[in-house]
Amino acid sequence: MMVKKKLRKIMALVGLAFAAKALAMEGKDEQVSGKIHESRYHTPFPLQKGGEKIDVLVRVEETDRAYGLYLIFVLKQNWPEEKKEALYRLYQGYIAWREPHKPYPVKIRLLIDSVDLKNDVHIDRLVTERSLKFSRDADNGAETWYANALFMERLPAGVYRIRLENAVAVPEIDFMTLFAFEKDNRKY
Repeated sequence: MMVKKKLRKIMALVGLAFAAKALAMEGKDEQVSGKIHESRYHTPFPLQKGGEKIDVLVRVEETDRAYGLYLIFVLKQNWPEEKKEALYRLYQGYIAWREPHKPYPVKIRLLIDSVDLKNDVHIDRLVTERSLKFSRDADNGAETWYANALFMERLPAGVYRIRLENAVAVPEIDFMTLFAFEKDNRKY
């Protein structure tokens, strides 16, 4: 019984490695690293020029909670108030409730594909609307992260290839932006 279980695990790992390699070879201009990232993964994703891309593998564990893919606006606490307000206006759409709502300038193409053979997930979306999720302090209070959800749904346990492409240049975003992959563990 134990031998069968170990053999199944080895076969699954070999299949996963083969599938990841095959997906990496699929597109000549799109290379995915072999590293599989776990929840609480963050990486820079600038938006100023347009055409910026991210291509990563992530692991979703068996859970009753959703996993989220987020675009994070990073506000530095030592900035002048005008710059803080400009970032918040991009994130929220307004500062004072009476002023006109600023349209969301970000347009991101999101592709999610299952890598392992036990799931058949393919998601292709163009994210063009705000989806405010959370803010939190980072770097010992020197930064505040404002997160917009790009995707926040339950996925079957497995490994997924996540590809993001910034569809338009947003030169007014002259601050750091991050892509984040996290399991939702907030208390509601």
